[in-house]
Amino acid sequence: MTGRDEPKGRPHTYLLMPGLWQADGVYYDDREKPHLQTGELLVEHAPDFWTIDIRLNVSGQDRRDFVSRYTVTPFREGVSYTEWKSHVGGPEPIFGLFVVVQESILMPWHSQSGQFWGQEALSSVGPDLYLSRGFAFLGDRKAYSWATRLVRQGGGADGGSGDGPCGADPDFPGGAGGAGRDGA
Repeated sequence: MTGRDEPKGRPHTYLLMPGLWQADGVYYDDREKPHLQTGELLVEHAPDFWTIDIRLNVSGQDRRDFVSRYTVTPFREGVSYTEWKSHVGGPEPIFGLFVVVQESILMPWHSQSGQFWGQEALSSVGPDLYLSRGFAFLGDRKAYSWATRLVRQGGGADGGSGDGPCGADPDFPGGAGGAGRDGA
């Protein structure tokens, strides 16, 4: 990627570097009711693919935990976008892109049938802090949306302490138990 695709001339730290990120914010259900959202995202890099393991907890929902794994094709030299695939607990795989545009990483995505689709925008506030805003639709109706803050654990002045809400969970990759990946 070129300097014009990086925030203020510095490289992105989310996705483009391995790391553990704490998430906190607000999840809005299909009736616009706000719920507290917390969790963690673990970004890992292997030579041929990257993974993002996500565990989010939404308070007051019947389905309290959102667990997913993204398998990401690494960026090619000089190209500011790449593809990813995930299963988000539904019957169909989800396909999407990561597109880097200056301080933002944009993520359009859709299910295999196209019935489930959405968009996320991650904005770099600093090397250890990103703001995530996004939505999901099921057909022509909004399913949910969110406004979340991602804080890199073990980071600098803008970063966190590593004591996030999932940090002590031995069953979560990167948690206190140090559990490894279960495969892509």
